[in-house]
Amino acid sequence: MRRARTGPPRRAHGPRVLAPLTTALLTTALLTTGLLALGGAALAAAEGPVTCTAPGPTGDVVIIDCEDPGENDPGDEGDDGSGDGTPACDLSQVEGLGKPDASRWCEGQNACWANIPSSVYPDPADWPEGRPTPESVYIYKECRSPAGEVVVSEWTWHEPEGPSLEELARQAYGLLAPPDFGLAFSPPEQSVIFVETWWWAAGAGGEIVGSSALGVRAVGTPSHIEVDPGDGSGAVTCPFVTSEADTCAHTYERAESDPGYAARARLVYDVHYEQNGNALDFPALPDALESAWAGTTVPVVESQAVVVR
Repeated sequence: MRRARTGPPRRAHGPRVLAPLTTALLTTALLTTGLLALGGAALAAAEGPVTCTAPGPTGDVVIIDCEDPGENDPGDEGDDGSGDGTPACDLSQVEGLGKPDASRWCEGQNACWANIPSSVYPDPADWPEGRPTPESVYIYKECRSPAGEVVVSEWTWHEPEGPSLEELARQAYGLLAPPDFGLAFSPPEQSVIFVETWWWAAGAGGEIVGSSALGVRAVGTPSHIEVDPGDGSGAVTCPFVTSEADTCAHTYERAESDPGYAARARLVYDVHYEQNGNALDFPALPDALESAWAGTTVPVVESQAVVVR
């Protein structure tokens, strides 16, 4: 039985420049805390693997033996044939390299790793042109032989398996959670006919966020409040006010004091989508979110006047 795949990159090479390897000192790429650091590896041989270059955000990166190994399908950990799912390579060769969530797998006897799912360059503006799909992420990949030599060192496109960005955005929308709030009013305790009643959403707060995988977020920005005074006049659209102010007001014309009008309100948000701070555009997804209604009872009385002579 073969082990489950870990999801290494689907390789998409840039232009290659091939040349015989003569006695030379090559600097190979070793990725550490988010930038490409170069570590020395001396390779001396009259005949050996070919070399090529591929573009990275920081410039050209030397790739050693960049031909596909061909011993395993991409994404295969490489079962050693024992039937127990034991990897065919020594994954300890690449343990601790890259980000904490980096993926590690076997390609034949070579141990490989890549910063999947977290690209070191999360901002697509830093990526080269030619992104194969909207879901593709630009990542660094490295493979090491059983002797610990770096045999693959490259930047490449990786198309994540699983949900698309739009599906992740829809999931993020479903995770948006408007806050609990109370419909407050003034004058407190009871209102008076023909006198403005002020409304606000106490405890409503500000922006709300729903997050899913790969840095995809749905962001709800406060838009307005809808208030239904409960007297049959219909809902009032007000600014997103969260403290006592006269910016959301309604005037009752009939008294109702036992127990009062059943008023209610809900919050309305404008919604946009982003990945690692960069805007995503999905016309088919909702661009607004309404909270559940929050209610309160508003006793309304007639004004009383006392004439003093």
